Amino acid sequence: MYKLIALDLDGTLLNSKKQISKENMEAIRLAESKGIKVVFCSGRIYAGARIYAEEASIKDPLIACNGAVIRDVYTGETIYNNTLNDEDCYKVIDMCHMEDIYFHFYIGDTMYTEKLEFSSLSYWKKNEQLPEKDRVDIRLVENMTETLEKCKIKASKIVIVSRDIEKLKRVRKMISGIETIDVMSSNFDNFEIVNRGVSKGNALKILTEKLNISMIEIAAIGDNENDYSMLREAGLSIAMRNAENSLKEISDFVTLSNDENGVAKAINDYILNKNI
Repeated sequence: MYKLIALDLDGTLLNSKKQISKENMEAIRLAESKGIKVVFCSGRIYAGARIYAEEASIKDPLIACNGAVIRDVYTGETIYNNTLNDEDCYKVIDMCHMEDIYFHFYIGDTMYTEKLEFSSLSYWKKNEQLPEKDRVDIRLVENMTETLEKCKIKASKIVIVSRDIEKLKRVRKMISGIETIDVMSSNFDNFEIVNRGVSKGNALKILTEKLNISMIEIAAIGDNENDYSMLREAGLSIAMRNAENSLKEISDFVTLSNDENGVAKAINDYILNKNI
């Protein structure tokens, strides 16, 4: 019996409407009823992932920002935080300005951006429908470098987005030359920057050591490049049907897509072994 399920959100647990289906919710609760811990592992900022943890009544800690942050959902206590070096951030900002490409920063519980586009605009619109306690704090700033210089908290993650895929590839290659960062993607139109060594897989190792659970006792479910590390390290790895091929190649099973309740099938068939 597995002791913990590491569960990605976007493209995995959440369907295309960014909702947790009834079937997926029931499967999570069934797993928990059997004593299995469920940990959401997301690239999202903590506040953007926490609303789903609360919706699903998840009691276990939450991994956010691709593993840069681990926090207790109920107390808000930070269990782990691995931030970017300011000098690396300045280099990324300069490159993004030079290439005129969109970017935003996650600093603490706040999203900072120079332009309301892509993810920041999406969160901004969603905030209008949410109670104040569930909103993501979004700050529109004129100059990100000056903002970072004045900020007492360091950045957890930088996200770069573009519909121009060739430009995105070019900027990713350029930024990947910075030796003290790691670069990964959570969608076809973005890439994300964290401190060197930060990953969902590493965050899981840190969390499971505290919980006295071995990695072989973990089942991980994901769909994209930023899930690769946790699927590679887990005792049972499950890729979504809509997952990147690189994840399918290293996974023990491939479940249905995120719009076909793939998480419910994965939990029932492969983790709880109800139909095997």
